[in-house]
Formats: sequence, C-alpha cells, structure tokens
Amino acid sequence: MHVLVVEDHPRLAEAVATGLRDEAMTVTVAADGAAGLAGAAAADVVVLDLGLPDLDGVDVIHRLRARRVFVPILVLTARDAVAARVAALDAGADDYLVKPFVFAELVARLRALARRADGPRWSLRADEGLNLDDDLTLRVGDVRIVLSPREHALLGFLWRRRDAVVSKPEVLREVFGYAFDPGTNVIEVHLAHLRKKLDGTPVVIDTVRGAGLRLRVEGP
Repeated sequence: MHVLVVEDHPRLAEAVATGLRDEAMTVTVAADGAAGLAGAAAADVVVLDLGLPDLDGVDVIHRLRARRVFVPILVLTARDAVAARVAALDAGADDYLVKPFVFAELVARLRALARRADGPRWSLRADEGLNLDDDLTLRVGDVRIVLSPREHALLGFLWRRRDAVVSKPEVLREVFGYAFDPGTNVIEVHLAHLRKKLDGTPVVIDTVRGAGLRLRVEGP
C-alpha cells in the first residue's frame, strides 16, 4: 500500500512515516497542500492534516474531488469539533482521526480504507456514465462490456491511479501477483484485449515509453 502523508510538522510526519514503513507500507511525505495535491493521484490512501501552511486541508479535499481524484482520504488532525468533522467528511474525506491518536488504530483504519478502495465505489464513477461492477462487467451508459478477471483487475487498478503513470513492476505486483519480472509479455497480452474492449469508450490506457501505463478519461 502506498500512503501519502500530508503533514507540515516534520517530527510528526517522520514518526508516522517510519511507523507505516514498519508495517510494510510505502510512504511519501508532503509538507503542504500543494505537494499533497500533486502527489495524491499516485497514492492508494492519503493521510491529511487540516492545518497546512498554504491551504486548509478541507480545501485540499475539495480540489482533489473536483479533479476527480477519488483516492481514499483519512483526515488526521487536532481539530476535534463536530463542525470540523462534518466539514471534512462533507468535502469528501472518508475517515477522521483526532490527534493525539493510537498508532495501531491509524494502521487499522488505513487498511480498512484500502480494502474498501478495491470495491466499485473507487473504480468508475456513476456520474460519468461508467461503472465497473463486481460481476466482471464494465457499463458505459447502456452498453455492457464483459471482462475477464484479469482485465477487470487491471482496469480497476489503473482507474484507482487515474492520470498517474504506473510502472510495469507495480502492475505485475498488484494485478498479477508477481514480485519479480517473469520475463513474459503477460501485461501486454491482457492490455491488448482490454484496449480492444475499451475501443469506442472514453476510457483510454496510454503506454508512456520507459515509464509505464496511464489511464485517462476523454471528455465528451
């Protein structure tokens, strides 16, 4: 799991990052809202402080959701008022934890968010006329496209990293279960079949030479 920690207090950010790395998570730290906005699309889960030096955390959430970045967000803040919780959750946050906190609870909540992110809620947005269902189908408006299990997993993974470049090792690990390069064209074979099925839809998967894959959705 790749966690982005958006926290402007260096000692707390490092403590959280170190603890999460000890839990076998990959961690990136951003010290302000601008860096958080830039890095959120490449993360599986975001841990977000509200009291940032350049942007309020609630504003960061609003901007991410307006950009259709649907990564799960856990707010980690000293603001314990009910109004602050309501504002963050209404803006699009998925969970809210008040400082001081128990680290084990933070880890448990992040894992729960990551499990939820595997479901259709974070796959394709219904308000775009796109739905990736658990029964291995992609619905584009009234059109129903049947996917293989690997195509379904590949599309869902790339969608959760939408607009970010995802490397081949990440795809091999997260979609196909390989911790190493098997030396085959397994990605290319499934990608070719998936692209053929996506032809005519607004969903496009680009190959970024030397970097990996990027999923984007074309406008009307």
